[in-house]
Amino acid sequence: MSEVRKQDSDLLSIVSIFHFVLGGFQMMISLAGFVYIVMGVLMATGAMDSVKGEAPPPELGWVFVGIGIVFVLIFITIGLFTIKTGINMRRRQRRTLCIVIDSILCMMVPFGTIVGIFGLVLLTRPEISDEFEG
Repeated sequence: MSEVRKQDSDLLSIVSIFHFVLGGFQMMISLAGFVYIVMGVLMATGAMDSVKGEAPPPELGWVFVGIGIVFVLIFITIGLFTIKTGINMRRRQRRTLCIVIDSILCMMVPFGTIVGIFGLVLLTRPEISDEFEG
């Protein structure tokens, strides 16, 4: 194995580790959606009626629950795809999926952008492309 090929392989392994870390953070961020879910359930069930002033309408509570569920699902899905991309990079499989996910990660400023750009730069190199095919 040539020195350049070994460096590319090492860089790809490092970027795959970045994908694992970023995916874990994305899944932790999804936990913030549970705050909306709990608050929405409290509003919808009337548990906030004891608060001074007028209680919020129950319909608003269900809106909060819906927003929280969507938030959790989006971030867990993105986190799982990011981790799967790291696994695929390690195994040198599914290059197209890795490119698509890295392109999506570029929209997540700042850390997703950094990881996505590093991934895209490596995945578009001919030497790396050969590793995925062969």
